[in-house]
Amino acid sequence: MTARGAEWVKWLVIAAIVLAAWEAVVRTGMVSRIILASPSMIVSAAVTDGPVFLLALKATLIEIVIALALAWGLGIVAGVLAGMSETSARAMAPIFSAAFAVPLIAWYPLFVIWFGIGPASKIVFGIVCGFFPVAMSTLAALHQVEAKYVSFGRSIGMPRWRIFFTLVLMMAVPSIVAGLRIAAALVVAGIVFAEMLASVGGIGFWISYHRTLFNTGHVYLGILLALLCVSACNYGLGLLEAKLGRWRETPA
Repeated sequence: MTARGAEWVKWLVIAAIVLAAWEAVVRTGMVSRIILASPSMIVSAAVTDGPVFLLALKATLIEIVIALALAWGLGIVAGVLAGMSETSARAMAPIFSAAFAVPLIAWYPLFVIWFGIGPASKIVFGIVCGFFPVAMSTLAALHQVEAKYVSFGRSIGMPRWRIFFTLVLMMAVPSIVAGLRIAAALVVAGIVFAEMLASVGGIGFWISYHRTLFNTGHVYLGILLALLCVSACNYGLGLLEAKLGRWRETPA
């Protein structure tokens, strides 16, 4: 057996032990089934209402993808524009921090009034949740770049715009991607939570629905699907970070 195969076997054994212990804790009554669903209860929920949850997941994923694309794009643009000069950075940094400190859930009732209980209000709320972490991380990343790179660009006669986009922005990529990761988690959490509050569909709606019926297996199934969305976003960002890392190491 190869080293990689042995590693997989080790993790499978650990997962099997954890699942068996989890199942035993619930079946023996150590933890109430209303509080904690066993793996078998989650599997049963998936067998019973799997198609319903998959349709809900599709609706939630559409909202997440749209919100992520706009939150990332607008956040990076805002952060870059704010970080292009020292004056704008000093002016915008406190504004971004103060706006992000406000509990965003307090604004959600207004979004429902303005955009209704359909997908639009969830998408807007997701954009707001993800915008500020990206803008703040982009702005901070641009000002963490060492001045020697800017000095080097000037010394070889590079135009200011080229220094910014080929040196400063390139060096800031890892910190920007870190902000994208935070934003991805907040967008997914924000959209699912918004669906739980006021919605007629989506994963959050079914989590809230089955919570009122004490169908714990269904609730945990919805939570696992939401975690799957976050994991998929992180995996995609990992691939993007690796690709950008190779690009940064490629000689010009």
